[in-house]
Amino acid sequence: MSDVYRFGMIGHNTAYSKSPDIFKAIFAIKNVSGSFVNMTATPDEFETRFKELAAGDIQGLSITIPYKRVVIPFLDDIDPVATALEAVNSVWVKNGTLNGFNTDSHGFSLALRPHAEKLKHGRALVLGCGGAAKAAVYSLYTYYEVKEFTVVARNAEHLDEFRKSLQRQISGIALTTVVMGTSVTDDQPDIVVNCTPVGGWNSPDSSPFVIGFNWPQGKIYFDLNYNTDNQLVAAARSVGMIAIDGSMMLVGQAIRSFNIWTGEDVNFDEVYRRVFG
Repeated sequence: MSDVYRFGMIGHNTAYSKSPDIFKAIFAIKNVSGSFVNMTATPDEFETRFKELAAGDIQGLSITIPYKRVVIPFLDDIDPVATALEAVNSVWVKNGTLNGFNTDSHGFSLALRPHAEKLKHGRALVLGCGGAAKAAVYSLYTYYEVKEFTVVARNAEHLDEFRKSLQRQISGIALTTVVMGTSVTDDQPDIVVNCTPVGGWNSPDSSPFVIGFNWPQGKIYFDLNYNTDNQLVAAARSVGMIAIDGSMMLVGQAIRSFNIWTGEDVNFDEVYRRVFG
């Protein structure tokens, strides 16, 4: 029997990704055959590999780090959220045209729905200034009415670009940028979001926080990494915080992409249970 669904993913290092497992679960739930190509490409290889995949019989492609902006010139159209975030992580191949979307925002916001009241008109501390951090700020502001943001990262130039990009898209946002290692406001945030890889698969025992960082007890910690040995998630929970890892976001992103590519829905809880137990 031929595959009903043909999807794939391309990034710089995709070996650790759970995305193939998520789509395998989706195929099982929908009771259809499907394939998911998992491709790693160096920056020099990306354009050729991407075009090869897109020219085949594939219906949808996930785009991962560091190609979410690189891919945009190769697309025929991108949706308003991807335009606002200046990043594409989902490409729908339809009748030979390549349509770009951003599902980071959807996946991020999905995990926070039970905690909407805790976030309304609140403050956020965001670590990192890449595409995931931009999606986090955009989602918190747009869907949860978070009003004040402090964004901390290592590179002052990248932070400035990050601030200018968001202020072009969101007028009136209160956004303070801080170079990592300098002092951060003493006001305890309502949510702390780690959008860096620190604490993730390659550095589970490391931390992006300065020594002596005071966890805001009773608040929310969201770590976009989803490794099971994440010490930061454990530390946040140990002081009574609501701690969320990136697994819910990953499933939410995939389900949103599946809907874009096929027009069909699939139950989040069932997919999540099959992949993450």
